[in-house]
Amino acid sequence: MTDEECRELGIMTDQELKEMDQRFERMEETGIADTQKYFDRMHDKVFSLNNLLIAAYFALIAFRKDVPSWSLVIPTLNSVLLLFVDYRMLLRARLQANITKIGERDRERYGSIQTGTNLYSLLSIYSTIAVLLFFGYFLLSNR
Repeated sequence: MTDEECRELGIMTDQELKEMDQRFERMEETGIADTQKYFDRMHDKVFSLNNLLIAAYFALIAFRKDVPSWSLVIPTLNSVLLLFVDYRMLLRARLQANITKIGERDRERYGSIQTGTNLYSLLSIYSTIAVLLFFGYFLLSNR
């Protein structure tokens, strides 16, 4: 079918289909970049909240004698998890920056790092919520 016949029938031409595919590919690349950007922003907020919780645990231990000192371990372990997630994000970014220069084996590793990092990221959000709940328990408990 010629371009003229396609236009008369209201069907997209081959050129228009190619242009649309290219737009979709650009949208996909932008979406992936935006997703990573929002993950980074979310991690920054979770990390800041955890640092605030560490200070709050110190204050709670100092002011209330019934809060055990070992409770400081809870936000500290969460910090270790958050640092691990940041390290994995760094590894992913390094591989992504050299994606055209690395071999197939490293590209497969990139995919597994991306999947694992997403799972650890979700775990870090849940663990920070748990740290916050423990803090609320220690704050509101009367012993």
